[in-house]
Amino acid sequence: MTAKNVYATLADYKAYVTARGQASTLDVTDDGVIDVLLETASRYIDDETGRNFYPYVQTRYFDVPDSRELCVDEDLLEVITLTNGDSTTMPSTEFYLVPRNIYPAYALKITDISSYTWLSNSAGSYENAVSINAIWGFRQRYSEAWKLAGTLSAAVADTSTLSFSMTAGHTLKTGQVWRVGNELVQGTVTSNTLAIDARGANGSTAVTHLINANVYYWQPEQGAKNAVLEIANSAYHRRFGNSTSNAVTITAAGVVVSPRDIPATAQAFIETHKDKL
Repeated sequence: MTAKNVYATLADYKAYVTARGQASTLDVTDDGVIDVLLETASRYIDDETGRNFYPYVQTRYFDVPDSRELCVDEDLLEVITLTNGDSTTMPSTEFYLVPRNIYPAYALKITDISSYTWLSNSAGSYENAVSINAIWGFRQRYSEAWKLAGTLSAAVADTSTLSFSMTAGHTLKTGQVWRVGNELVQGTVTSNTLAIDARGANGSTAVTHLINANVYYWQPEQGAKNAVLEIANSAYHRRFGNSTSNAVTITAAGVVVSPRDIPATAQAFIETHKDKL
């Protein structure tokens, strides 16, 4: 199984240390250790900021608001389905995210010219009457978050298939979050074959896919990526006594025990991205 929802992949880390002139310090047998460090650093950032910098799909429920604007309680990136209290689906033309064109959103609002209004459920209750199935997570410039990597060279005919075939020249890497339609998946890349760990990752729904369907990969917030690389690199080199940072305690087997202190630039990213709620 690959590392999940990491903000920097193993390939990213190797490029990072090469650019820093540290490639010679890498042990070729340590890929598994580095994957653990990257995933642990990613979750540390999530825990410290109180938010997720990876995309996940979830249906969340909200009370009917007193105005046309409905505030949400998580970082909102993209609405898949908005269901009103009367169980009708509201068309995407009838509402917009707030603020406009700035991500993540903190609310959605019915347009001034729309005939739609927020409605109670069939029991007449306004509590948890509205449901939003959406992609949630923190990402500024969300229009740049999903990068087209290539297309499927064969259809995915069922929802249990764990092997996707890509056209030659794709740009997918092991460790990324991939998107086909509204389904998210993760896994391992071998040439033009994707070995999927599990269908419908991060709360999404497994569906069939047509040949030539576009496949995208998630580009995390650059600051989150940089912070993970710094934490992981400091921790990795502590194993050999080559770092003065006290970033992570690691056993002789290379297993992360607990984060204690992190590089200053990574800490600065965490402080400026904490969820104030």
